[in-house]
Amino acid sequence: MLEDQVAYLLQKYLGNYVRGLNKEALKISVWRGDVELTNMQLKPEALNALKLPVRVKAGFLGSVRIKVPWSRLGQDPVLVYLDRIFLLAEPATQVEGFSEDSVQEAKKNRVREMEMKLLERAQELKSEMNTSWLGSLINTIIGNLKLSVSNIHIRYEDLESNTGHPFAAGVTLEKLSAVTVDDNGKETFVTGGALDRVQKSVVLDRLALYLDSDITPWNMDKPWEDLLPSEWVQVFRFGTKEGKPADCLLKSHTYILQPVTGSAKYSKLQSNESINSSQPLQKAAVNLDDVTLCLSRNGYRDILKLADNFAAFNQRLKYAHYRPLVSVKSDPRSWWKYAFKAVSDQMKKASGRLSWEQVLRYASLRKRYISLYASLLKSDISRVVVDDNEEIEELDRGLDIDLILQWRMLAHKFVEKSIESGQSLEETENYEILVVIWME
Repeated sequence: MLEDQVAYLLQKYLGNYVRGLNKEALKISVWRGDVELTNMQLKPEALNALKLPVRVKAGFLGSVRIKVPWSRLGQDPVLVYLDRIFLLAEPATQVEGFSEDSVQEAKKNRVREMEMKLLERAQELKSEMNTSWLGSLINTIIGNLKLSVSNIHIRYEDLESNTGHPFAAGVTLEKLSAVTVDDNGKETFVTGGALDRVQKSVVLDRLALYLDSDITPWNMDKPWEDLLPSEWVQVFRFGTKEGKPADCLLKSHTYILQPVTGSAKYSKLQSNESINSSQPLQKAAVNLDDVTLCLSRNGYRDILKLADNFAAFNQRLKYAHYRPLVSVKSDPRSWWKYAFKAVSDQMKKASGRLSWEQVLRYASLRKRYISLYASLLKSDISRVVVDDNEEIEELDRGLDIDLILQWRMLAHKFVEKSIESGQSLEETENYEILVVIWME
């Protein structure tokens, strides 16, 4: 059972970032207790979670190793090793014109994704797993997890934000390790009630942040996917030269944060200890060697240009559904209409005021939306999200994503209360409305 759960979690989370993850081979490795995945390519969408206009140009994960002591699970720590994480990113700020239908489809997918996440989070909060044997075992495993991450280099190259002055920003890390320790700072294994009083020791080796101005971008004369593991290491250590991995560092990095080494200790007290002793519930102490911060004039210039480029991208993205699919020269009239609509929308939002008619309209729309969505959910209990109803889709067209999510989560709440109490949806909704009016 636990083997399947571990394999599922690895497939779910690691599969979002790397290509070619074999589900069956992964399950067998987990069952054996020694998972080792090597030389994997990162997906172009690996950075999507950052919600930034960047994409992965090339990425490599050298090694992921997980040792699970099944015969002594709950007595020995689970070991996780990550090595050689190399990632080269670039801007993704080009905005093309979209049809209204394509914009609505993207919006629909986004709403569905966020609704599922909110529901999963709510389910986790209500879960009673922590009081069960399985929950206790999982807490023990997580509380004693032994982690080691080494050889990380994440680099972002930008050729468009500051025209004529390409720059690169990067983070490098030699090694980071974390273990559970006792009061004396020695590695230990904690179980039971001691898990409420966890102490972690973290060792950091050569963490650095650089910003190089007026660079020569890295280029290879063959696809990045065809690079050998040794070539990946060489490129991310020395860069490239004439389409091949360089043999030595051609130009030193301009560091914002010089390589720094240090250690940290994190401790969490039990709730009753914190109350009785007036000590903080959680405490962290960080010891670092010399910390040197420096930002050059060119680096400051590049940061400002990058911020401007990202801000302009966000503005263009808001009105992408108005953007014409033709060039300015071929149809200037369409582009003037696009500019007028975009500016008009900005002015409406800037005013921040709603007329009384708009308030009444939204109140009526809210009641109609929640009632409809809740009834659709209750008509098929197995359905978690409703995304195939024409009336809902039509209502969604004129609503912001945040408002859609808020109303949908209220509908889920109504259905949940209706099922628990045995009342109809109408009775549950009327009760909620009366409570709100009484509180006001």
